[in-house]
Parts: sequence; structure tokens; C-alpha cells
Amino acid sequence: MSYADRTIREFLDDVASHEVTPAGGTTAALGGAMGTALCEMVCLHTTGRDGSGDGAPELAEIRDDLAGQRERLLDLADRDAEVVEELLATFRDGGDRAAAQKRATGVPLAIADACAPVLEHAVVVTERGTPNAVPDAGIGAYLVRAALDATVFTVRTNLDHLSDPAFTDEMETRAADLERSAERSFERIVANLE
Repeated sequence: MSYADRTIREFLDDVASHEVTPAGGTTAALGGAMGTALCEMVCLHTTGRDGSGDGAPELAEIRDDLAGQRERLLDLADRDAEVVEELLATFRDGGDRAAAQKRATGVPLAIADACAPVLEHAVVVTERGTPNAVPDAGIGAYLVRAALDATVFTVRTNLDHLSDPAFTDEMETRAADLERSAERSFERIVANLE
């Protein structure tokens, strides 16, 4: 069963259990999906039920992209748990631990990568959204930024366990690029909220 199909209570009980998964990456992905949904909501409240409100064409397009990113984050939540389980199996049963560690590093980076365009969209949503709903987009942006930062942290933690310089350099470069992009977007979001 996908984490998207579980109740919030079931998911939190799973996180707070003796099991190793779901853990940080999965939780960050779901947090990013929640933040994305808040930005989608602001688009809907701004464009109106009939799609003719202020900023309708641009915010409707952004809303559609946000919906896609939210689905991507939900899929990545499941994928993160899968790759962590695969990695744990190499400790228990043997197997290619380095390859499993790379997969367990790549999925968190994909989560961060899915969060970056949400933050870019949140710049527009916090600038053009209906004033009564913009604070919700702000909260959404904070959640998405936290998800991005958390998964970049996971990437770097996992890289410490790898001895493939080409892979670690590429992953570090991509992580740093995502951090810079997020920082630029987030500065603009905060300015819109002030």
C-alpha cells in the first residue's frame, strides 16, 4: 500500500515504530507534498471555481504543474522507503551495497529536485495569490523548503559512506545547485510575504 493511501495517523504510527521505514526521506517527501498542496489551494482560491479570477491563466497553469509535482513527491515517498529497504537488505543478506547506497542517495536528491520548481511557483503564488490565502502559500513554501533542505542533508550524509569520487562530486554539485535555487526562490517568497 502506498503511503498516499494511508491515514495520517497510520503513517505517523509507522514512522514512530521500531521499523526503519518510513524514515526521513519519505517523511520529507510527504511534507513537501503537503506544502505543494497548500500552494495549489491558493491558486484555486485566486482563480475561482470557474477559473476566471485574477491571474487565471498563469495561476491555473501553475496549479496544474503543482498537482504534478505533488504526485511526484508522493511517488518518491514510496520509492524512498523502497531504496532504504533495499540498502538494509544488503547489510542483512549481502549484495551490492555501493549500488544500493547510490540508489538511497539518488532518491532523496530526486525529492529535493521535485521541491525546487514548487518553490519557484510559490514565488508567483505568494505575489499574485488572493491576499487572504497567501499566508497558506507561505506555510506551504516553508514546508517545501524544509523538505528540500532535509533531503539535501540526507544526500550529503549518504555520500559520506561512498567511495566513488565521480558519483559523489556529481551529487554534491547537483545538491548545491538545488540549494542555491531554493535560496533565491525563498528570499523572494519571504519578501512577498512581508
